Amino acid sequence: MTATENERFEQFAAVLQTELLERTRKTMELLQPEGRPCSLLPFAQTPSFLDIYTEVVRVGIFPVVLSRRPVRAIVGDVDWPRDGREYLLTVLDDRSNAVFTAWDYAWDALWDERTVTSGSQNQKEEKKGGFLSLLFGRKRKEQEARPAEQEQEGDVMAGLYTMLNQLSGKKGYLPLFHDDSKVFKGLPRVKPARVASMLKELKQYHHQEFNLTGHDQAKPGVLSEALQKCQFNLPDRIGEFVVLKCAVDLEHVNKPFIGKYIRQSARTQEEAEKGMPYLSLYWKAMPTPVVVQQNL
Repeated sequence: MTATENERFEQFAAVLQTELLERTRKTMELLQPEGRPCSLLPFAQTPSFLDIYTEVVRVGIFPVVLSRRPVRAIVGDVDWPRDGREYLLTVLDDRSNAVFTAWDYAWDALWDERTVTSGSQNQKEEKKGGFLSLLFGRKRKEQEARPAEQEQEGDVMAGLYTMLNQLSGKKGYLPLFHDDSKVFKGLPRVKPARVASMLKELKQYHHQEFNLTGHDQAKPGVLSEALQKCQFNLPDRIGEFVVLKCAVDLEHVNKPFIGKYIRQSARTQEEAEKGMPYLSLYWKAMPTPVVVQQNL
């Protein structure tokens, strides 16, 4: 590329990285409960995870995204400092855009464990393993101390999924499920303004259903219906996190409410635990509200 093309590409990269990181950061901040949870939360809803996620994206994901030819083709002749963000937003609104395709590819490549067998592949995985080792504080000495027999059989490099689970207890979040890669893929696809609007609407429905009386009171079940709609319209797990946030922050979204919500949202307990695993875990940990009997 010429000097001008290189400069334009760097400007594009800066706009793209800023948009992806800001979008995910704002969404994750919105998903964090304001109240005090009664149990551990999923990784995406803990303040400590935001820094980890940002670093993974910046160092491990974003370079892969930029390396993909369809992504580089987006640069074009756009004046990125002046018009770049507005143009980028139109690109990202296309569900099949090259950025999200490359984004998914990068997460898949980093997520699982890899078995190294050949010399050339070993160098490739060594680089990936080195990034993860530095990011998560793994000591290379542990790798060097392994028996030679293990190396001959194939060296297994821990993927991001394994390393994040190793941090779960230390950082205070629940262990991940393997298909939580969907969360990472889905976060930049959600516009923070949409999540904020949904949360505001849910809070209003909560007030209308439980705090108002008479003609101003909303019909029973309106909040539950709104939560189901929200969960259906957001990417996998993201909607579940919204419901979980409400379980922490909204007074009347208590254990009986969540239990009923889970039963209404799934045909069987097995389906509920598979489709809403974090909500199911949190529901089990929620305290049963004390019923105060009034003397007549």
